[in-house]
Amino acid sequence: VCVCDSELGPPGWREPLDCVRASELCNQNSQCSSRYRIMRQCLSGGDKERSAMLASKECQGALEVLQDSPLYDCRCKRGMKKELQCLQNYWSIHMGLTE
Repeated sequence: VCVCDSELGPPGWREPLDCVRASELCNQNSQCSSRYRIMRQCLSGGDKERSAMLASKECQGALEVLQDSPLYDCRCKRGMKKELQCLQNYWSIHMGLTE
């Protein structure tokens, strides 16, 4: 099933994947996978440590790469299978964007 050029939206628009599937796709790509690991490390620790880590070049670079990955636009639905895992994947990207 192609969700790339759907008739449901403008050209180039695609339906967001759920974050579990997006994480699986990211793990199949070595660049995305390594950046995702870096991003999770950047978000570990307390508030002060997290702020310092997120300001680092390595974390900023990882975030830039992940913004072009399926993880950036992924979504979770309440009551979905693997909802907790989905939310963990979602916040591993979006916490970095909001801080």
